[in-house]
Amino acid sequence: MMKKILILIFSIIVLVNTMTAQVLVTEDPEVSSLVQRHIDQNSMSTYISGWRIQLFATTDRRKVEREEAKFMQEHPMLRVDWEHSKPYYKLKAGAFATKLEATPILKELKKTYPSALLTKSKVSINEVLN
Repeated sequence: MMKKILILIFSIIVLVNTMTAQVLVTEDPEVSSLVQRHIDQNSMSTYISGWRIQLFATTDRRKVEREEAKFMQEHPMLRVDWEHSKPYYKLKAGAFATKLEATPILKELKKTYPSALLTKSKVSINEVLN
């Protein structure tokens, strides 16, 4: 009985080893061309979809310029800039690749700027890396 079981197991192992198949994938040249074009376009891009912290928004340009100068003195390590989106001037700080990176800094800045919030933004790869 034991001999029959061993022969059966040996036969199964031999059968499984002979049944292994090889798969050959041939990629269409048009697909290769599209993939390469996609790689080329993305390698040329210097911007990513990231996050910034909007400190506040106002219709008074002078106020946003004063706050920008004040912020730069208090937080020299964080890049700050303002943008005009009619009718508001928005003061934004930082450049973050992920929301997770920006959240602890937002929490800290909310002490001074209670209305601060995270905004989705196009950010330079260099800003995120520095």
